[in-house]
Amino acid sequence: MKLYLVRHAQSLRNEGKEHDKLSETGIEQSKRLGLFLKDKHIDYIYCSEYGRTKETLNNILKYIKIKKQNIKIKGTINEQEQGVFKEKAEKEYFFHILELKDKGVDLYNYKPGGTGESFFDVEKRAQEFLDFLKKNHKENDHVLMISHGMFLRFFILRLLKLPNSEGRYFTIHNASLSDFELDKDFNVIDFEIDEFKHLLKYSSYKRADKQGLGLV
Repeated sequence: MKLYLVRHAQSLRNEGKEHDKLSETGIEQSKRLGLFLKDKHIDYIYCSEYGRTKETLNNILKYIKIKKQNIKIKGTINEQEQGVFKEKAEKEYFFHILELKDKGVDLYNYKPGGTGESFFDVEKRAQEFLDFLKKNHKENDHVLMISHGMFLRFFILRLLKLPNSEGRYFTIHNASLSDFELDKDFNVIDFEIDEFKHLLKYSSYKRADKQGLGLV
């Protein structure tokens, strides 16, 4: 099985407004993802319920062909529910987490604002979706998943059968692509994590030049 994992392109959240929409940079990033995936064989796509992932998906779909019935929106692969921090700038949430860490709070079981999901809750969903893939897909399937940084980190750790402590050694950037080759028993044969060379390979300047618009 071939599994492609994409984190949504850059959103407006860092600006503290309309955070569930892509920024201008994010729109271009998602188009470059589409150009990269254009020559890849994709059988199925799973996308989270958030606007920023669906917008990323819609831009990718401009470049690839896939049956509409093979595109599924799944709440199971949503980002961590951050409670009162959901509508705030992303940096506010992470500063809050760092403060709690300094105070010795058990972050793995902490629910933001009392109403959000703990890291434990996100890990449970990651394992749930991994089990879903094992049950519903065959060895020759090629699957694309468009999700979020925190969820993908837990999902990758579950896929590699690694403890959560290993999560400190890697990051999942916006519009990055991680790919995994799996055998029939869902063991990882080979993988690449957080690859984003496509963001430069498919430069918009290069495409503009080909269209006769010239380089700025």
